[in-house]
Amino acid sequence: MTTQPSPSRPSQADLDAAMLLLSRLGISPGDLQQAAPAVPPAPTFAEYIPVVSAAVSAGTRRVYASYWNRVLKEWGQRRLDDP
Repeated sequence: MTTQPSPSRPSQADLDAAMLLLSRLGISPGDLQQAAPAVPPAPTFAEYIPVVSAAVSAGTRRVYASYWNRVLKEWGQRRLDDP
């Protein structure tokens, strides 16, 4: 009976394969840590609600406008990923 590696822990074979690939590409594990992609901050509610409002029909805008106005009043300067 063989045991499967945990999804959070790669097998030794996977680690060896990754290290081989990195060495052939001339990349060190440290290079990967330093080159973490820069993720732009999420927009604020005040920035994004007008985008959504412009994308929906007039009827949808009319129905949701009161909710969006309340969100803008209470959370306008919060980022979408903040709550």
